Amino acid sequence: METSKAVCSLEQVLAYENRRVLNKFRTLFSLNDVETREIFIELKKWLWLCAIRKEAQLCGRPQTPRALVIHASMVVIDELWHTFVLHTEDYAQFCDQHFGFFVHHSPGSPDFVPMTETETQSQLEYIWEQLGEETVLKWYEDFAERYSPERLRELMRPTVFGRPCEAV
Repeated sequence: METSKAVCSLEQVLAYENRRVLNKFRTLFSLNDVETREIFIELKKWLWLCAIRKEAQLCGRPQTPRALVIHASMVVIDELWHTFVLHTEDYAQFCDQHFGFFVHHSPGSPDFVPMTETETQSQLEYIWEQLGEETVLKWYEDFAERYSPERLRELMRPTVFGRPCEAV
């Protein structure tokens, strides 16, 4: 799929707000507004990174990673992405307005081939080049500690019949 327009700047992407998505995420996890906003900023950076990588590949620019993969340390970003994607109209409009194309979420599947060490290194270097050291450290160290899969399970709000208890 070719893009119809250039990907917006990171600043334009970061300016996007969506209270419905943030509020829904807080019904799923016991996080405060500051934490949820921080994670949303990181999700928007991830989506922008995915978009500029795709744009670079379509333009034939070398030195772009084959793929970008959310590692275990970034699981909280993935969880918020799931919430955003479920707000389908908002998510589709966000992607169209900021990237000119839909950024698909492709979860791991039985035929998923893990990244090689070289590909992982390439991803880390790409993140560093595009978003800086602070983002690499946040995604791979800070979030790994603050939002490990075990910690996220502790932060999950109770459910009734598989749905979050929004009054809890």
